[in-house]
Amino acid sequence: MWPKIRRRALFGLLLAFAAELVAGGALAQTSTPPVIVIADINQILRDAKAAKDVQVQLDQAMMGYTKAVTAQENALQKTRDELERQRATLTPDAFTARARAYQQRFDALDRNVQANRQAMQQSYNDAMTKVESTALQIISEIAAERKANLVLTRAAVLFESNGLDITAEVTKRLDAKLPSLPVNLPKLDNPVAQPPDAKP
Repeated sequence: MWPKIRRRALFGLLLAFAAELVAGGALAQTSTPPVIVIADINQILRDAKAAKDVQVQLDQAMMGYTKAVTAQENALQKTRDELERQRATLTPDAFTARARAYQQRFDALDRNVQANRQAMQQSYNDAMTKVESTALQIISEIAAERKANLVLTRAAVLFESNGLDITAEVTKRLDAKLPSLPVNLPKLDNPVAQPPDAKP
């Protein structure tokens, strides 16, 4: 038994020695140990005053536009109902012409709505890019203050020590630096006006 125990002891010593060599080499290659801070950029963009201000401005703009679209949709529906009621009294050519006019108005309204939604989405994206850029700048400043050389997103962290998460501090500074943000809202095109010949 003794030789087997001795071999195990020698093997253990070799492993310990190898571990020391590896650790020594790693320390020699790394001049400074990593200093880490953690930030949740998604939470920052949800909680920041500027982000909420952007959303309020977009919601208000869309509310007024949606009312105008709804009114136009109702007008189109009335035109369609009236056209169906007069189908029997109109000549085929007259019905076809008015049906075509109705369809053109419907298609134009649909294109208008799609274009305005895209314009509003672009305005939102541009504004939120400014908020995010400011947040990242603040994260960089805090990391420099703490002499951190590594910033991790919270989603990538399984465990953290107290004091590493700077999310709340970033949000606080962001609110002070950028409490609101005027959004460059697009000039929304008015829904298609009802043409004079829409009614029979």
